[in-house]
Amino acid sequence: MDFSKMYDSPVNLINHSIIDEAMIIRIGRGDDANALTQLYEATERAVYAYILSIMQTPEVAADLVQETYLCVRRSAHLYVPTGKPLVWLLSIARKLTNDYFRVHKRVSMNVRNLNADSTFDCITDITDRIILRHALGALRADERQVLFLHAVAGLRHREIAACLSIPISSVLTRYKRSVIKLQRHLNALGVSI
Repeated sequence: MDFSKMYDSPVNLINHSIIDEAMIIRIGRGDDANALTQLYEATERAVYAYILSIMQTPEVAADLVQETYLCVRRSAHLYVPTGKPLVWLLSIARKLTNDYFRVHKRVSMNVRNLNADSTFDCITDITDRIILRHALGALRADERQVLFLHAVAGLRHREIAACLSIPISSVLTRYKRSVIKLQRHLNALGVSI
C-alpha cells in the first residue's frame, strides 16, 4: 500500500485561478447559466473531502455536497466579496453538516463503525481497505479533517486555516501529527509506506 502520495505530494485538485468572487456574483444575479457549473467543477472535490472528513459516510457526504451547491444557488445574491470565495463555500458545507447532525441527533461518527466496502470503494484490495479504515481510526477528528482537506482535496495549509478559522500553525501541527500517527500506526500493523 503506497500512502506516500497522500502526504508527500498532494495533488492540487482545485484550479484556484478559476475560483473567483465574480463567479458567485454571476450566480447571484442569475445572468450566467454556466457559473454554477464552473464553480461546481472547480470546487466539488474540496467540498466533498471537507464534508467526508466530518461525516465519514460517503453517501451522506455526497448528498450534503449536492445540498451545498443548491444552497449556493439560493444564497449567492447575499454573498459579500471578501477575497475568499472557497471559505464562504466551505462555511455553507459546515453549516449543512452541523444541521445534519442536529436533525439526526448524532454527536459524532466513529470510523470503526464504517462499512469498509462503501467508505473506501476506490481501493480495490479488501485488505488495503481494512488497513486504511483502521489507520484513519487512530486519528482524532480534527487531525483527520486537516489531512483530508490537504491530501484529498488539495487545499493549501493557509486555505485550510481560513476555512476552519484556526491559526496556520495549528493546521501545520495537526497535519504533521496526523502523518506521523498514520506512519506509526501502519508500521505497527506491518505495512511499509
